[in-house]
Amino acid sequence: MSPYVFAWILWILMFLAIELPAVFNRQPGDTLSEVVWKVFAVRGKPVGWQLRRLALLLGLGWLVAHLLSGGLV
Repeated sequence: MSPYVFAWILWILMFLAIELPAVFNRQPGDTLSEVVWKVFAVRGKPVGWQLRRLALLLGLGWLVAHLLSGGLV
């Protein structure tokens, strides 16, 4: 197993160690989804909401295109 594969597996395990307790403790604002919604102003319209949502759209759009194109994008 290459060091990168090991690192990605470790990263996924760490993500699960953070996310699973956050999902089950039922406190608002601690899961990844809730943090993304807050940071990128998905709910509500605080100052700079349009720029934040545009950044989220462009970032997620690039990620989807990158994964679906096999790395061509």
